[in-house]
Amino acid sequence: MDKLLETLEPRVILLLMGAAALLAVAALFSYGIWPGVRDYNESVHSRTVLAKVVESSKALDTELSSLRVEVESLEQQLHGDTAKLPENQLEAFIIGRLQSISWRNNMQLLGVKPGKGNKVHIFEEALFEVEISGDYFDLFNWLQDLGEDLGFVVVKHFTIRPLDQKETNPRLNAKLTIVSYRE
Repeated sequence: MDKLLETLEPRVILLLMGAAALLAVAALFSYGIWPGVRDYNESVHSRTVLAKVVESSKALDTELSSLRVEVESLEQQLHGDTAKLPENQLEAFIIGRLQSISWRNNMQLLGVKPGKGNKVHIFEEALFEVEISGDYFDLFNWLQDLGEDLGFVVVKHFTIRPLDQKETNPRLNAKLTIVSYRE
């Protein structure tokens, strides 16, 4: 090795030593420092993502609770209070609600006749033949309150006639067949 060093010029020896040092630095950087820096950057990114997840989880909790309230409201709107009632209490409940709707809307409930309906897919029909009398606009409000209080109801048949033909704004007598659906 000494003979090899004696035959080389000092400038070449300096270049070889510089290249060896540069190669050592490059190897140290490539295999030692760079993977550590990359791991550090990945852990910083993971920490940032996890911090955002923690922040958004609070928002998700409030969003989930508001969605639960909305689902309960939609179930109430669809089924009304009749969904959880046993069948033997359903008729009394609906007749009571019809009476309270009538009182709220200045309508006179003349009669309610419950009946059995058909089975439609997974739903059972509960039929009620209702006779009411009152003003036209009160009848309109009565029908709107009917859907809000009893959930999903359908008026299958109806007949409306004035009680007094000679008046310009007569009271109306309405006979309705109302169907309530339950699962």
